[in-house]
Amino acid sequence: MLNFNTPPLKNTAAEPVWKVLIYDRFGQDIISPLLSVKELRDMGITLHLLLHSDRDPIPDVPAIYFLMPTEENIDRICQVPFVVTKINIAT
Repeated sequence: MLNFNTPPLKNTAAEPVWKVLIYDRFGQDIISPLLSVKELRDMGITLHLLLHSDRDPIPDVPAIYFLMPTEENIDRICQVPFVVTKINIAT
């Protein structure tokens, strides 16, 4: 999910694709116990944010969303100026 649904490259000097991870509370509850901030950084996650938090736009950075498919969440995605790369639905 965090590598755009491609296998991570092993033993390479290539820089990761920097991206933003955006999640709702449900997604946060899943990700937080599984991945440390360092592990997120190693996978190219430069910033991780709650979906409904206030933030400045980052229009040139791809975003990975991990959230429940609620109308409120989808409306919020439509309001936020990120390059949407992947939307992952948690149920």
